Amino acid sequence: MNAVISPGVERWQRRFQEDALMALDAALTGRMSLGQYDRARPAEALVQLLSPADIPKADAAMQTWLEQHLDQPMPDDLSPKRYADALVEAFRTIHLLPLANTRNWCLQRPMELRVWLRGFGLDSSRDPEAALLIVLAHAQTNRSLLFTWMDVIRRGRPIEHVRHALLGLRKMPADDNGAVEHGLPRALLRGLLEYGEALVKSGDKKGQPWLEEVDFLAAVYPMSQDSWSRRFREVLQAREVSKDVHNWLDSRFRVTVNKQDKTSAKGFLKPPHVDDMTPLLLRMQKDFAGMRHALADLLDYHRRYAQDSGDSFYLVRGFCSAGEKLLKNDPLWARELAHEAARWQPSDHHTWSLLARALEAEGDWRRAEAVYWNARRRFPHIAHSHTQLGHALLLHDQADLGETVFRQATRLFPDNPVTWSELGHSLRVTGRYKLAVDVYQEAQQMGFNDNPIIANALADILVNLNDLPRAEAALRWAEYIMPDDDKNQHTLRKIQRRFSQAQNGTPTPPRKLHLPNETIEGDLRNLADITGSDLSHAIPLGKARLLRWQGVDGLAKARAELKTLNNGSAKLVEEGLLLSAEQGWQAAWSYFEGCWENYAGDGVLRVHHLRAQHRAGSTVDWSREKKQYPDLLPVIVTEENNRPPHYQFKLPASELSEDQKQQLWFSDLAGEEQTSLRDWAEEDFLTARQVA
Repeated sequence: MNAVISPGVERWQRRFQEDALMALDAALTGRMSLGQYDRARPAEALVQLLSPADIPKADAAMQTWLEQHLDQPMPDDLSPKRYADALVEAFRTIHLLPLANTRNWCLQRPMELRVWLRGFGLDSSRDPEAALLIVLAHAQTNRSLLFTWMDVIRRGRPIEHVRHALLGLRKMPADDNGAVEHGLPRALLRGLLEYGEALVKSGDKKGQPWLEEVDFLAAVYPMSQDSWSRRFREVLQAREVSKDVHNWLDSRFRVTVNKQDKTSAKGFLKPPHVDDMTPLLLRMQKDFAGMRHALADLLDYHRRYAQDSGDSFYLVRGFCSAGEKLLKNDPLWARELAHEAARWQPSDHHTWSLLARALEAEGDWRRAEAVYWNARRRFPHIAHSHTQLGHALLLHDQADLGETVFRQATRLFPDNPVTWSELGHSLRVTGRYKLAVDVYQEAQQMGFNDNPIIANALADILVNLNDLPRAEAALRWAEYIMPDDDKNQHTLRKIQRRFSQAQNGTPTPPRKLHLPNETIEGDLRNLADITGSDLSHAIPLGKARLLRWQGVDGLAKARAELKTLNNGSAKLVEEGLLLSAEQGWQAAWSYFEGCWENYAGDGVLRVHHLRAQHRAGSTVDWSREKKQYPDLLPVIVTEENNRPPHYQFKLPASELSEDQKQQLWFSDLAGEEQTSLRDWAEEDFLTARQVA
């Protein structure tokens, strides 16, 4: 006897045959009745509604549906809850049905999908990114997602994402040919330890969530206490963990051993050693071609170790060291190493610095400029990301903008002599000698009187001005304080020769700025695996913010930059802030009020909305944002209490995470009496969290 099919089911199935994409959209968004399956979740309903013969058509429709929505805001006719539900159900459908092409499409762009979906997750029950992670965990056919799993784990929250990433490590094939992992994967143990480190750096001293995951895995992989202890010791022998994580681990499986017992464990996977890389790089300086093959072999060993262990620490360090030495002779190779290192550790600012310089050395200024701006937006707490951008702009015929970057850097990092010397340098090489003298003298008054770079530069520029009495005094001071190292002494000797020539009436002309080649223009989409987007937005967004801070003269230019951008939450943020500068906070609040739901899951956009409301004089309830977005608490607390939180971390500076360094930088800068510095700190901090 055939089951009775409701009229609603028949209508939907007819629509599917006529227009599969429209029918699928109607099912996911609730725009069309599914008859007897109306009470079921759309994914389960589609399992019942689609026959095996319908799967190819459903597969093509689902991929098209995702392609049409990718990088777009919420559709106008949906609410945030309805759209979040639709996205979740889309990925649940991909998981439940054999939609092979759509799964492969997702596997090819995990970072892009994660960045896009992050703007629509509302809570743990409406979390499209979590639904995607489940699909990826079950669909993976090689080890290409190892980067993704470790990145999710290092973030440390939400816990649901971490659990999905640990599942991904459990189900990840043993090799890139898809072989099944029959034992306990080393990468899973390293991932578990990385999660522990993330909890420690978030301030967790007890580690209860971590211990729960350890207990769960102990049940999944039933082994004796000694076996678990041995497996963890194998991983720890390659690279230790913090004291807190070690103690948590000891409370479950004893991993601490006596000094006399510290012999290599049976399954110990030997990591690369810095002593292998350093002498090889030194020999390459004399025989680049001859040592090329040896370096390639050593880098391959780094790759194999990272893939087999899940530990990218040595790879990132080794690839960055090698890339620095390759910049001159083989910038393409340096760029490839930097890109790979950034894929493993996107939160490491050294990888982005190397990537930008390698692209620039190749002559690919279009992509280099985008990476420089992206690094400035992602790592605002690092002075080098500012000065490096400014220097690059100076070299590529954007001297005015470079000067603005440097001037802002001297305010954000007044205690850093490099920001002052770079500002002076930018003025000097563009012929504005008197302004440069003012900057160098101000720097000396700020406490950098003994800085050799500033002392040399001041003497040199006074020679350029032919102000020989002052040049002689500056030169004598430079000679007095100059350290006895080759680089500074070489510069000093050149200035001494120029001074003598000027005294003799035969001055040498100042060295001119040589503009580098811009010979190629690479595809920004090729960086999407480490950024989640094509970075086309990074340059206008960065310029718009910088121009806005120039005051009235820069506002029109800032708006012109924003007009070149496609839709996105970052654009909405900058447009709202630009309105605050043009018309006041009431106008900005009204603007955010009308657009924040387009990306209702974007915590940064939500905080900017409430920040504008608060600045406009209205009462704000921050409770939801405090709970949902703990990584944005520094700004929320500052707005709420009118002063930044005070942070103290009982860790050496070298062991602090980038998040912790940003928190310390923010607390210091936002605590300044100048309102503009607090605003800079808040906006830069929020941008960094949005870009990450």
